[in-house]
Amino acid sequence: FTRDKVACFWSRHGDIRPDEELFAPFYTHREASDVWTNPNDGKTYEGDYVPIWRFRPAMYADFQARMDWCVMPFAQANHHPVAAVNGDVSDSIVRVRAMPGEQLSFDASASSDPDGNNLTFQWWIYHEAGTYPGRLVLHGTNTDKVRLNVPTGARDDEIHLILEIQDDHAEVQLTDYRRIVIDVSALEPWTDSPQGGARKRYELNPLLR
Repeated sequence: FTRDKVACFWSRHGDIRPDEELFAPFYTHREASDVWTNPNDGKTYEGDYVPIWRFRPAMYADFQARMDWCVMPFAQANHHPVAAVNGDVSDSIVRVRAMPGEQLSFDASASSDPDGNNLTFQWWIYHEAGTYPGRLVLHGTNTDKVRLNVPTGARDDEIHLILEIQDDHAEVQLTDYRRIVIDVSALEPWTDSPQGGARKRYELNPLLR
């Protein structure tokens, strides 16, 4: 969906339009188109439904595993791994404040699998969800630890980093995700500039962080 609400995004169903008109103008998040390239065949797709396509293999595997849960004992079925970021094993979004030019490190080594399966790791930038339009480089994308240099041009932007882990079950591989939202400060990073004092105040004042 769009980050911001739009005015009067009308339903495609004609019988609902009279009800909507009673409340106009109304504001809602509408579908947002996306561009995605299938890594298996290299084909590129664009449209309002495309944003979820990158998650379809994980969705279908989840459904398949749940069918097993209906008929199998726990020990005979596969279960989702648990993605951990810097030791946090919850399902919550991790939010981090950062300065432009700062190097950030994230550790997923505390991730685990309830069935004892091996795990693979993949870190990737969710460009469509963030606001920084430039290129971001990750170091260690296929390991349990990743490094990211926050671009100096990302002042006051939001960067969305995704941790994706998958088990190696023989029949159905299950996936878990964690989202890290990096809120980049609007302050200048250079301490030798007039704005440098702002950075010092940022470092000394926890309320600014």
